Amino acid sequence: MEANLPDTTTEAWKLNEAGLSIFPLGSPFEEPPSWFVEVRCNDNYEQAKTDWPKAPRYRWKQYQDEAPDDSQIEQWTTLFPHTNWAIVTGYGVVVVDADSPEAVKFIEDGAITRTPLRATTSKGKHFYFQVNPDYPIQNSARKNRIDIRGAGGYVFAPGSTHADGTLYQWETDGYMDIADLHDLPMLTPDDVAAINGFNGQAAEEKPEGNLGFSTDQYQLPHDGSNLAEGQGRNNAAASMVGQLIRQDYSLMEIKRTLDQWNQSNTPPLSDAELNTTIASVTRTHTNNNPGAPVHVVPPPKPKFPFSHVKELVKGVKPINWLIKGFLEMDSLSLMFGEPACGKSFAAIDLACCVATGKDWHGKPVKKQGPVFYIAGEGFNGLSRRLMAWQVSHGYNLRNAPIYVSQCSASLIELGNARMVSDSIEEIVEETGGVIPSMIVIDTLARNFGPGDENATKEMNTFINNIDQLLRSKYECCVLIVHHTGVGSKDRARGNSALKGALDAEYAVVKSDDEVKITAKKMKDADEPEPVNFLFDPVRLPFMDDDGEPQYSCVLSYFDKNADMLAKREEAQEKSAEAGRRQAEINIGQKQIEIIKILNKQIVCAKAVLAGSGRDPALARIEIRNLKDAVTEKGIVPKKNWSRTFTALVERGFLEVDEPFVTITQKGRDIVFGADD
Repeated sequence: MEANLPDTTTEAWKLNEAGLSIFPLGSPFEEPPSWFVEVRCNDNYEQAKTDWPKAPRYRWKQYQDEAPDDSQIEQWTTLFPHTNWAIVTGYGVVVVDADSPEAVKFIEDGAITRTPLRATTSKGKHFYFQVNPDYPIQNSARKNRIDIRGAGGYVFAPGSTHADGTLYQWETDGYMDIADLHDLPMLTPDDVAAINGFNGQAAEEKPEGNLGFSTDQYQLPHDGSNLAEGQGRNNAAASMVGQLIRQDYSLMEIKRTLDQWNQSNTPPLSDAELNTTIASVTRTHTNNNPGAPVHVVPPPKPKFPFSHVKELVKGVKPINWLIKGFLEMDSLSLMFGEPACGKSFAAIDLACCVATGKDWHGKPVKKQGPVFYIAGEGFNGLSRRLMAWQVSHGYNLRNAPIYVSQCSASLIELGNARMVSDSIEEIVEETGGVIPSMIVIDTLARNFGPGDENATKEMNTFINNIDQLLRSKYECCVLIVHHTGVGSKDRARGNSALKGALDAEYAVVKSDDEVKITAKKMKDADEPEPVNFLFDPVRLPFMDDDGEPQYSCVLSYFDKNADMLAKREEAQEKSAEAGRRQAEINIGQKQIEIIKILNKQIVCAKAVLAGSGRDPALARIEIRNLKDAVTEKGIVPKKNWSRTFTALVERGFLEVDEPFVTITQKGRDIVFGADD
């Protein structure tokens, strides 16, 4: 039976690789769990059988802003190899759900923008569009003939099977692949208006306090031109209100601007209609943007103060170091590198040293204090690395003031940034008011939120939220862990506004087992020399279920200059040793001739002994006989004999047993080895 089930595991990984956020649903191939039958369906088993294939197995709201990591997908696919899957909408894609043949025909006849990516469903089709950052769409599931699935919603993923047995399948134009989601078109305000019209909502419909869309869905910017009846006056008014709110206009200023515009319309909207539009857009904006009110009257103009130079020079102070020569207090710093280069290991190492007060590889920690680590992923892996640091350095981190987030933070959003700041403040108050020395954001991509890190405005928003709610608030060091750029491995990814805001920037580069940290920017001090590390494996104090030892790594300091000097000295010693060995085996031609003469004398002596019936092994040659033979042949003058003979003995080619001399094995190997 199992062999015939759909391979949803393969489909899940394809969706994940395409950049979609997914999570597991129930399955029509299994019995609905008892809790679902009893609690969700009030003991209605038949209803549970119908609903379970589309029901989430877990809480899934966290995956609206952040896709599950690979380890989570691996766990799900292992547990549920044939289950249905959901695609979170509003994260990368918006889906138009046409739930009838008439709705499908309406869309495919060209009523809205055509998309090359579709999926067949049990009743109709899903039409996939790319998220439009300038025109966000909230989820709309009102059982209309056409629903729009946006932020806060999800759809059945292709590869899943409906309770009625229908298999959801991709339907694409020939050139389209699901991995190319960035090539999808975006849903436009005109598309939404056409869908609303199909569902029976008039374009000029004016329900009190509700325009039919939130301020996250402003129409395309209206240019302020005058309109006649039937030309979308209400939509134009809503567009103008949305633009003015985003430009921080007060209600009084918005009303004055729209009244002036409205007087030239033919005919003008009534005061009631115009006021309803302004109130509706304003109310929805404040609901969707907590902490960002629309002022009734213009707020007082902020002052732009100046200080005389004497106030500045008298207040000059030395650099307030967190880690001497490396990181400052009250600073924004960045550490970037390619995936798996060791940048997170370095961040953890820095965090543990700051929290415990331990010198960071020879650089003293000047402001020991609490560290808050905003982790974007891999909570379990982070725990293993912290334990490895503890084992390697002999520190018990149980009482160290290190606090690790349980999820990522969308720091581009003011409400989320404030939530992070408030959570830190709660711990500060609980621990007696000790403020953090360091806050780590690992990584920027995981903690940026639903924005474009290449956009100047959005990057500035991210930086401002960090500056105001984290760095300035506690005058601490905020260290961001980031990735390299796509085109250049020598710079951090994203908008250049980030580099401009940094006080310090470091590149982390891995080569084989070596990790090098190099300063790319140091705003108020000399750039430190590059620091080198090696990955040092650490055995953790526990086993897995099979009794296998578990390991992690730490970065161990590597003095490259000392290592190079040691290697140079070692090479020199090896070279000298090789020279000595070579000198030992080098032998002059005259010395070779002396050994050959001695060998000939030994051979003759052995022959004489053998001829007389005596043991040839008793053959001995006296030193004076060798000298006479050598000098007679003119090989060595008599005056040089003593020096030459002594050298042969000292170098181990000849051996003396007064008054006799013989050839050593070394001498034989040198002289005769090449001939044999």
